[in-house]
Amino acid sequence: MTDRSLLPLKSSAGSALASVKNSILLTLSRFDNSSSTWKIRLSKLRKPQTLISLFLASSAFYCFVIGRDRYTSVSEFVIQRAAPPQAVSSSVLAGGAVSPQVLSSLVDGQYLQVHLASPEVKNRLYADPTVLEKKYKPSFPDIFSGLPSGSSSPSQLSFYRNQLQVSPQPLSGSVILTTVGFNAEQALILNKSLIAQSRRFVNEVNQTINADQNLFAQKEVEFAEKQMKKSTQKLEAFQEKFGQLSVISEQTAVSSFITSLESRLVELKVEEASLRRQYQDPNAPEISYIADQASELEKQISKERRKSVDDGSRNLNSLAIQESGLNADVAFASEALRAARLAADNSRRASQRQQKFVVMLSEPQLSVAPDQNWRWQAFLGSIGIIVVVWGVGGFILAAMKKA
Repeated sequence: MTDRSLLPLKSSAGSALASVKNSILLTLSRFDNSSSTWKIRLSKLRKPQTLISLFLASSAFYCFVIGRDRYTSVSEFVIQRAAPPQAVSSSVLAGGAVSPQVLSSLVDGQYLQVHLASPEVKNRLYADPTVLEKKYKPSFPDIFSGLPSGSSSPSQLSFYRNQLQVSPQPLSGSVILTTVGFNAEQALILNKSLIAQSRRFVNEVNQTINADQNLFAQKEVEFAEKQMKKSTQKLEAFQEKFGQLSVISEQTAVSSFITSLESRLVELKVEEASLRRQYQDPNAPEISYIADQASELEKQISKERRKSVDDGSRNLNSLAIQESGLNADVAFASEALRAARLAADNSRRASQRQQKFVVMLSEPQLSVAPDQNWRWQAFLGSIGIIVVVWGVGGFILAAMKKA
């Protein structure tokens, strides 16, 4: 009786175990099916086409949905040199005759392009780095654009350079300045600040160059004046020591006197020769008288000649050479002073003619709508990245297969 009563319990327990076993097997089969489904999905995601589609979709979502608006402010100016009154054709609208002026403005614009993107201008506009970080801090949901707090100096400089674009125009010589901001006021204020920095740079460069040129010319004038004063003082000291009369003038006077004596000697010689032909006695009183005069005159000429060289107290030849040198020094110093003063005056006039000014052709305006160009540029840039990666990857795979 007892065994028969337990049979229903055993049969019910067996059926329960069988149902549990079946449920476990069913669950395991479902898990296997789901894991195989995920494997299939993951294998599909690994395909290049899927990855490229996801990349382009995420890029488009960021560029056209999440990305912050950018506002631009554009201005145009030309660096013009002050034209002299007679140069009527050297204006901005003068046509082909203004080619040198356009070339000069283009070169100045290239210098300005480097200067505005320099750390010096950045530090002058944003002396406190926290001001730049607060002004361009990231904003949700676009946490990628902007300048985070605590950024390094190179990061700040790179971000600052991305906010401006300086484009010198080769044909006209003008400079187009474009600034970017997260709102219209940021772009406008930055553009006006950079225009002010451009004026300061042009004025400082011109003033520095002109000041250096004028200072050099003034120093040359001062040096020439000192040389002139020194040479004059030496000549005055020489004249005070050896007399106010010029040694050269004295020598000239003595030479003139000797010349007159020599002329008189010639006349006496001629007269003596005439008398000797008239008288037979060579010792006649008339002949002796003329001969004595000629002899005394020769002695006087010899004496004057020795005196013209050395009068016993001074060497006239040496003094004449010294005086000639001193006069030459004074003449040279006087000519150098005149040339230095002329050069200084020309430098002053040239510095006034060569002054340059920033002439505005188009003032910056407050933007009324965000600029959408950056969105398309960023999206097209992502497409370009895909094209480059696809081409390079295909080339590498082809080379690996051949190898």
